[in-house]
Amino acid sequence: MDIAIAGAGIGGLTAALALARRGFAVEIYERASRLEEAGAGIQLTPNALNVLFGLGLGPALEAHMVRLEAVVIRKGATGALIQQLPLGACQARWGAPYGVIHRADLQTVLVEAVHRRAIPLKLGREIRAARQDGQRVTVSFAGKDADVSASMLIGADGVWSTLRAQLDLEPPRFAGRRAWRAVIPSEEIPVLFQGQKTGLWLGDNAHFVHYPVRSGQALNLVAVTHADDAGPGWSTPQPLDALLPHYAGWDGRLRALLATVPQWRTWPLFEGRADSRIATGRIALIGDAAHPMLPFIAQGGAAAIEDAAELAARLDGAGHGDLPARLQEWSRLRLPRVGRIQAEAHSNGQRYHRRWPLAAARDLGLSALGGRRLLERYDWLYGWKPTETA
Repeated sequence: MDIAIAGAGIGGLTAALALARRGFAVEIYERASRLEEAGAGIQLTPNALNVLFGLGLGPALEAHMVRLEAVVIRKGATGALIQQLPLGACQARWGAPYGVIHRADLQTVLVEAVHRRAIPLKLGREIRAARQDGQRVTVSFAGKDADVSASMLIGADGVWSTLRAQLDLEPPRFAGRRAWRAVIPSEEIPVLFQGQKTGLWLGDNAHFVHYPVRSGQALNLVAVTHADDAGPGWSTPQPLDALLPHYAGWDGRLRALLATVPQWRTWPLFEGRADSRIATGRIALIGDAAHPMLPFIAQGGAAAIEDAAELAARLDGAGHGDLPARLQEWSRLRLPRVGRIQAEAHSNGQRYHRRWPLAAARDLGLSALGGRRLLERYDWLYGWKPTETA
């Protein structure tokens, strides 16, 4: 059975590997003329790594990934410790570690695995439309490329998915937040920001995250601020002077770290509701194409990886005529979970940016609950495993 995939991001590549492993003939079509992943990090939580390790990618990932030992939460104004979540027991508790990696390194690992499996990956193929007749899906491309016919189509074409719009799902909504990202070499990292940990700093209407990437040779920086509008576009360069006012009154050590980066890349943040139309006939949407979510629970990439693994599991053994029903079954299974993840990410964004006195109550609650109990509250998230290993 032949399956076309639109998009060579994390979700699309993972789907291709998971499906090929089950004997499906897969082809990937990517709009970009060359693969270039954004220069930023991504957190690979145990639910995501259980999938990727199951695909045999463990050694390749470990060559680039950092296994985290803790999440350290601090007050933005003073740097005072609020709470520390121990991550060293993730492997024993959930079957995989909590890792962080540069997005370009993750993409390289996935692409190399795709090539080893001889899965066709065709670049410069921007999908213009898809039509289905009950038996096949026909994909049309921009430009002069010939149409492609497949038994089904997986839309993994990102937050501005052409296929999402075609299936009449509501467009993503701007969330009133902007992310500022940068990566700096390890030799420039002050002691406070070193170590195998994620740092989470909480302050008035902003927060800041840092963690190591490139096997500890670099530090990924993410500043998240309020924004009145989505701004000029995606991955837009912005000077340091535009960022620093958002962190006025914050700990001087953090501001000094920000000042080491003269120019940042910014992304407006969006979220979007998913419904049963993510599986329509012989077309299925995964990842940001299906359910754009805020990054405040570090699950955007993980949810796409989950989508891919569970879709492959649900299609296993399906005949040509079974596909629409199998896709509906998959969407019924996935929608409650991704809805819960989206809701938790949205709530975290509100909690992170609270002002006094609500911020003081938040910090007191985090401190009183304890790091281990805080982590245990995410058993439902990190303890997920794909059907085949559940």
